[in-house]
Amino acid sequence: MSSEKNKFNLRSFTSFSLVFSTFIMSVSGFILYVAPPGRIANWGTWKLLLFTKAEWQALHTIFSYLFFILVIIHLFFVNWKAFLTYIKSKVKTGLNRKWELVAATVMSLVILAGTLKEWTPFGPIMTFGEKLKEGWEKDFQAPPAIHMEIYTLEQLSPMLDSIPAQKLMKILLENNIKVDSVNVSLKIIASENNTTPSQLFEILKKNSPAGSHSASPNVPQGAGRYTVQMAATGSGKEVNTMLARLREKGVDATAETTMKAIADQLGITPREAFEMLTKD
Repeated sequence: MSSEKNKFNLRSFTSFSLVFSTFIMSVSGFILYVAPPGRIANWGTWKLLLFTKAEWQALHTIFSYLFFILVIIHLFFVNWKAFLTYIKSKVKTGLNRKWELVAATVMSLVILAGTLKEWTPFGPIMTFGEKLKEGWEKDFQAPPAIHMEIYTLEQLSPMLDSIPAQKLMKILLENNIKVDSVNVSLKIIASENNTTPSQLFEILKKNSPAGSHSASPNVPQGAGRYTVQMAATGSGKEVNTMLARLREKGVDATAETTMKAIADQLGITPREAFEMLTKD
């Protein structure tokens, strides 16, 4: 009796694991629903319930895989005989719960189509989630460029008045930031030094000649490299509004046109072009 009690039970193990997996998937799914866009979450210090957005994404993905594996184990290894017997009996006697099957199928198809077509209430639910995500932008700084956390020091150089990457690396080292190569991303450097990409960028700006530039504080360093799309994203303005302003000045531009190209057409500096497009 005692040996039977102490024997490892696969059925119980699978059931408990399914409960834990379902719970973690549900919590992580909700947090990802309200989490800020990656450009903000990965740039600064955003965390919710101790974890970053990337960590919540990893948890959601891994436990989703685990849930799928556990379902396979539960169905084909733990309850295979019972499942097979049930299928055989239904083949012989017919399905007794036809209306329930039809209702479940119809409901699933309606939810599938409604979500893809953004029918009410599915569309408004997703729209509400987007508004919650946008709400974080008031409390957390957005990066000067989209997904700038993956930029290396080499890629940052043009944004900091073309300061050589080796000099940027020296600035970080002088500020007790460990970095081994100019080809390592800000995200990796930040992770290895227990800081954030945004804090590293601030160090580079403050301790470089570009940091003392006399331009407006709203104009980022290396403005000439920015496209109209990047300027719109960073300032919270509409791309079409910026393009319309350029057309009024006789500039033929697209969302991918750089400030340098715009400045050349207008006979001004890239910083002045950026300021012109982003001012109210």
